[in-house]
Amino acid sequence: MQLRHLIFGVIVLLFAAQMAYYYPILPAVIASHFNGAGEPDGWMSKPSFYVFEFVILVFIIAEMSLLPWLVEKMPNSFLNLPNKEYWLAPERRPYAFEIFRTYFQWFSIVLLFLFVCVNQLVFIANLKRQPLGSAIWAILVVYLTFVVIWLIKFILAFKKPV
Repeated sequence: MQLRHLIFGVIVLLFAAQMAYYYPILPAVIASHFNGAGEPDGWMSKPSFYVFEFVILVFIIAEMSLLPWLVEKMPNSFLNLPNKEYWLAPERRPYAFEIFRTYFQWFSIVLLFLFVCVNQLVFIANLKRQPLGSAIWAILVVYLTFVVIWLIKFILAFKKPV
């Protein structure tokens, strides 16, 4: 088992433990959307919120496992990749998709971790009946920094070797 699969599994278990821990102590109606100031401006019933969270989890798992597989099955003409002709040549195509799969799995790991962190803030805000606080902005800055670095590294991974 590769490290990224282990990390992803641990975060999924953390998500499940988080959801199980908070379910009995959350109110029947949960603030589920917050404005830019961190104040709640949208609510859901607890069961609806949990179904919504499960759908997001399934989406992230699908991104990690199905998206790379689906992209690999697409014809080359549907793909937009730096140095496309070089990387999609038959002798390099499997390696190119291994790069793609690896990058998207790490992206999924960080996205799932963002999901768990934001949920934690939402649960605390609901239990204390207070705004989200400034931690959400720090979490988003870290996530967006990761995305920029990830994107640069992803593009550079597909440059032609000299």
